[in-house]
Amino acid sequence: MAGAVSLVTKKPEDRFFGKLSANVGNYNLREFQGMLNVPISEKVAAKVSISKTDRDGYIDNITTGNELDTKDVLAYRAQLRITPSDQFEINLAYDGLSADNKILVGEPLTDPYGVMVTPFAPEPRKVAFDFDPTEERDVSGAMMDMTYEFQNGFTVKSITGYRDTDASYSNSTDYAPISIIYVDYGDEFKQTTQEFQLISPSDSAFTYMGGLYYYKQDADTVRDVTLGNDFIEGFIQPVVAPQVAPLLNLDPATLTSAQLAFISSMVGFGPVGSKVTNSGSVETESFAAYVNGSYDFNERWTLGFGVRYSTEDKSVNWLLDGRNSGVFNIGSTNVASGDTTTAPTPLINDRSDSFLSPAISLSYAVTDQSNLYAKYSSGYKSGGFNLDYINEDELAANSGLEFGKETVDAYELGLKNTFMNGRFTLNLAAFYSEYTDYQVNQFVDLGQGRTSIRITNAAKVITQGLEGEFNLQATDNLSLQGSAGYLDATFDSFPGGGTAGADVSGNDLNNAPEWSASLGAVYTRDIPSVDSTLLTRLDMTYSDGYFTTADNIKTATLPSTQVVPFGYIDSMTQLNGRIGLMSNDGRYEFYLWGRNLTDEDGLVDDFRDFFGTLVNHPNIGRTYGAELVVNF
Repeated sequence: MAGAVSLVTKKPEDRFFGKLSANVGNYNLREFQGMLNVPISEKVAAKVSISKTDRDGYIDNITTGNELDTKDVLAYRAQLRITPSDQFEINLAYDGLSADNKILVGEPLTDPYGVMVTPFAPEPRKVAFDFDPTEERDVSGAMMDMTYEFQNGFTVKSITGYRDTDASYSNSTDYAPISIIYVDYGDEFKQTTQEFQLISPSDSAFTYMGGLYYYKQDADTVRDVTLGNDFIEGFIQPVVAPQVAPLLNLDPATLTSAQLAFISSMVGFGPVGSKVTNSGSVETESFAAYVNGSYDFNERWTLGFGVRYSTEDKSVNWLLDGRNSGVFNIGSTNVASGDTTTAPTPLINDRSDSFLSPAISLSYAVTDQSNLYAKYSSGYKSGGFNLDYINEDELAANSGLEFGKETVDAYELGLKNTFMNGRFTLNLAAFYSEYTDYQVNQFVDLGQGRTSIRITNAAKVITQGLEGEFNLQATDNLSLQGSAGYLDATFDSFPGGGTAGADVSGNDLNNAPEWSASLGAVYTRDIPSVDSTLLTRLDMTYSDGYFTTADNIKTATLPSTQVVPFGYIDSMTQLNGRIGLMSNDGRYEFYLWGRNLTDEDGLVDDFRDFFGTLVNHPNIGRTYGAELVVNF
């Protein structure tokens, strides 16, 4: 069962200080950050931070002359800490992010229809799209955390949050230098959360925390697929006309523009510029009540416990208009199969999930430096709705729209050790997790080379493995850190989960490397001549190879009989480094840094897109630069 990392932003303090940094590197990286902490009064302090990152892309679009996978991101955060008394504390925060990037969804391996190796830009890190795909995001949110500690040691806490996200996305889904089809997506999310906690005093053998949690999200989406200006010449002429023209006693090689347009209309496509529209809204409302705590039987034995009861209601209002989709046979909501004249109306549906999640652990202090523990926990991920393009037959059968909740039972056995007066820590763990109705986000084969992105439920998934990590202060100047993990993750039962409904029971889980490891070293040395400390850091990460589809394939044979690598990401080892000087008064820092120093240019993902195009996403390769930090 995967772990989680909790990131807690440092609160404003009652002293004046700040930080400025500039970071420049290859790919024209420019990153500037600033932070200022100001005590406003004895009981009020504020902190503001801002960062701006710009970076050129590393994939050339030879059609437009621009680079893809760029970064243009502005992020900011403001915090206010108010302490009316020693017992009462109020923390307010507002943060935001604005991004406007030229993105790379993927680099095509094949032509738009997955028939042959791409003829447009066969060189690595080059694509030929008729326009530059883009993504724009505007995210903002606010938080209020109020904590009051009573004289008897009990603490009550209220945490209120709100977040607003607007995102738009466009992509040349044909992956071609001409405009066959393209997509425009727009998503908006509004989230409100409220949590109340009661925390017991921490100075007794029995401690606990109880809470109530409320979550509400309103999500709206509009997703349009548009038939481009070259749809007739780029799709109808090479793909549809050779099959249809002979039925009309026409020669596919000598068709006029009018005849091609007639064939396009005949098989059900709208005119150039028409859209297949997919839009809807999902409202989610969730309530939860929980309690967790621990009891120390004695100095050696500790019992941990927890239970959480959650309910979640989702309602959907969804409109799918597939009347212009032709041979792709996209459905239309509330329209009979085969009816291309009736205007669709929204499909309204709702679903509810509830789950009781117990957890229990027992730990034993073998010595003052070693602690052995065993833990059981359970959890769930709620079900929902796939607001994507569903073919007419599936829609008529109400298949593929809804997916169910996922549940997990997880077991862990571990040992935590501290040696050498705290200079060496070693943690070991073995885990076993059993998922029921595991949610798989995958491209579903719709037949005839067509796909749809959809969440489906695998019947059963089992993950098990070993993890270890250490931290060693080898000398006063040298520290070492490392971790390693072994993961065995399989679809224990997933009938119908593969291409064309194949049974993939027993196959490896998607995106689950068997082995992973990391190793880091930090060396410091005093440099009296410049009143500074030299810092040198090296980090190595390793990820084993993994499959990207439930079919567990490593190659794909195209209709042209060409064979291309697809469905498997090779193992990758990356080395990162940093060297620099830190002034002993803490005011200045200067570093030279590099990531992926050995320039590993492998892949990080691959998938099959709507037309059947095989697509992958390459690693960025070596990056390097210099950073200056000023503290005041």
